[in-house]
Amino acid sequence: MPYKYLFAEGQINSMTVRNRITAGPMERNFANRDGSLTQRYIDYLTERARGGAGIVMVESTYVDTRGMGHHYQVGAHGDHVIPGMRRLADSIHSEGAKVGYELYMGGRETPAYMSQQQPIAPSAVRCEALHPPVPTPREMTTKDIKEVVRKFVDASRRVRDAGIDYILLHGAHGYLLCQFVSPFSNKRTDEYGGTLEKRSRFALEVLSAVREEVGVDFPIGFRLSAEEYVEGGLSVEETARFCQLLKEAGIDMVDVSGGIYESFQMIIQGAEAPKGGFVRNAKVIKNAVGNTPVSVAQRLNDPDFANDVLKNEGLDFISLTRAFHADPHWARKVFQGEKKEIIPCIACHYCTNLLEENRPTLCAVNPRTGMERERRVQLTEKARKVVIVGGGPAGMTAARLLSEQGHRITLFEKSPNLGGQMRYSSLIAEDYGYLVTYLSRQMDKLKVDVQLSTTATIRTINDLQPDAIIVAAGAAPGLRFCPVKGNPRTFDIFNCLERPDDDWEDRVVIVGGDYRSCFVALYAAGRGSEVHLVEPSHILSSDKGSPARDLLLASVANLPTVTFRTESTVEEIGEGYVIIQKDGEFEHLEGVGSVIIGGVKAENRLYEMIKEQNPDMEIYNIGDSVVPRDVFYATQEAAQVTELVDLRGRVS
Repeated sequence: MPYKYLFAEGQINSMTVRNRITAGPMERNFANRDGSLTQRYIDYLTERARGGAGIVMVESTYVDTRGMGHHYQVGAHGDHVIPGMRRLADSIHSEGAKVGYELYMGGRETPAYMSQQQPIAPSAVRCEALHPPVPTPREMTTKDIKEVVRKFVDASRRVRDAGIDYILLHGAHGYLLCQFVSPFSNKRTDEYGGTLEKRSRFALEVLSAVREEVGVDFPIGFRLSAEEYVEGGLSVEETARFCQLLKEAGIDMVDVSGGIYESFQMIIQGAEAPKGGFVRNAKVIKNAVGNTPVSVAQRLNDPDFANDVLKNEGLDFISLTRAFHADPHWARKVFQGEKKEIIPCIACHYCTNLLEENRPTLCAVNPRTGMERERRVQLTEKARKVVIVGGGPAGMTAARLLSEQGHRITLFEKSPNLGGQMRYSSLIAEDYGYLVTYLSRQMDKLKVDVQLSTTATIRTINDLQPDAIIVAAGAAPGLRFCPVKGNPRTFDIFNCLERPDDDWEDRVVIVGGDYRSCFVALYAAGRGSEVHLVEPSHILSSDKGSPARDLLLASVANLPTVTFRTESTVEEIGEGYVIIQKDGEFEHLEGVGSVIIGGVKAENRLYEMIKEQNPDMEIYNIGDSVVPRDVFYATQEAAQVTELVDLRGRVS
C-alpha cells in the first residue's frame, strides 16, 4: 500500500481506529445557540466519516457557558445536549469511524459579550488579542477551581453516556487548561502557580477526575501548544516535561499544536507557512512520552508528506482540519489512489473569518461544505446547454457543479490558460495554484468544452443557442486617478506579476492598499524591491476580513523593505519620482523605478450588453464581474447559480 503508515490501524487505549487520520476539531458555527447539535452539523461530520477519516472530532466544546467563545459553538454543559450527541455517535459509527469531543473552557480568552459573564482565569491577565472590548478576567479561587473540575467531569459523563468514543482535553491555544500551565498567563503564588509542577496541578486534577468518571478503558487525550511563541510563554522543552507528568497520570494520547491568541498566526497558519510546522515539536514530545501515542496538526494535507511524517518521525496520528473542511473525502481519495481528485485547501483563512463573524463556516474552495444535504449531487433528467464566460474559479466551479449534474457546458476563456486571477495569486501563495490545477483537471474529466484564447461575444454565444448563460468574466485593472507626467514605468495589479524576477527595480510605489496590493507588496519585496504602499484611508487591506487580514498585514509588516503610507495620496507620477501628500504636506519621493496602480473593477460589459439586447435570455452574473471580492464569493455564487439553472431546467 503506497500510504501504509497513514492507513495502518491505530490504537488509543481500548479504542481501535481504522487508520491514523483524524478529521480535526474546528469551530464551525453550526450548533444551536444553546450548544446542542443541529442536523446540519451531524450531516457535516458524518460526511467526513463517510470520506474515510478514522476519528472525527467535534469542535472545542465548552463545559461551562463562562468559557464559551462563539455564539453557535457546541456545548457539553447540560443534559439537553445528550440527544444530539447520541444521534451523532450513531451516525458516525454507521460509517465505520470513531467520534471524539474536545472539551475546553476559554478562560482569559473568552469574550465577555459571548458568555455574558466575566471570564475566570488562573490570574487577572487580560488577553489583548481579543476583539474589543477586552474583558479583565477574575482570578479563580480554590472554590472556582474545584467547580470547574466538576464541570469537566459532568461534561465527560454526558459524552460517555451518549456513546461518544473519545475525549480530548483542550489544553492548547491559550485556553484555561493551557493558561494554568503557562508562566505567561499564570502568575499565582499558591499551590497552582510557580513551578511547572504547581502550574500543572489544575490540568492533572481535571485529567484525574475525568478518568475516575469515565473509567480506565475510556480513551482520553490532551491537546497542547508545545510552544506559545510569546515572550515568557511555554517552550517545547518545558512542555515536554509537562507531557511526562501527563503520561505518569495516565493520558492516552498527546495531540501537538502551537500558539495562543497573542501568537494567533501560529495557531492557524496560512499559505506562506511551511508544511508541518509543528512536526519538530511533536517529535520532541514523542521522545518525552515514549509509547504514549502522539498526534500532530498543521498543514499536513499533502498525503505523501503526511505519510512520511508518520514513517520518519515515529508519530502515531495526524490531524487534518481544514483539509477535511475543503474535502470531506480526503482520506478515501488517498486510499483509492485518487490524490489528484482531492479538493485542495488553499489556507485562505476564509473559514476562520466567518467564524469570527459568528457566521456558518463555509469553504472558499468547496461550496458544498456545510451544505452537505442541500447541495449533494443529483443527476438531472433534462440536460441543459449552458455557456459560461470566464475560466477563473467562479466559472470553473459553475462548470464543475453543472457537469456533475449532467448538463452540457461550453466555457469561454479569453486567455490561453485557465485560472483567472488565481494564476496571479499562486505566484505569491503557492497553495492558491492547487485550486487552479484541481479545477482545470475537472474540466477535462467532466468533458467540459473549454474554448481557450477565445473572447466570447454575443454572436458566438448566440450561435450555440444556449439555454442559459453564466458570466464569470472576473475583474479588470482599476482606475487611475492621479496625473502622469512624461513616460514613467507603470503597471496594473495584474501585469506587474508577469514581469521577470530580474525586472524589479530598487524602489517601487504601489498606489492603493487593498488586499491585492498587499499581496503584490509581498511579491515585490521578495524580489529585492523597496516598496512604498500608499493608501488614502487609515487601514490597509480593508476589503479582507479578519483574521485573514491581520495575518496578511503581519506578513507584510515583518518585511523591513516595505513602508506603509496610510492616510496618504499619490498626487503625481513622473519619470523616476512620485509626489505623495499627507496632512497637506507634500513629499517628492525620488528614485522610483516603477509604479503599480492598484485596484480592480468589475468586468461586466458583456453581461450588460446581453441584458440590454436580449432581455428574455436566462443569464447570470457571478464573482468579481458583479463586484470585485475574493474566491469565497466566486465559488459560493457559482453554487447558487448552479442551483437556479438546474431548478429551472427541472420545472420547465
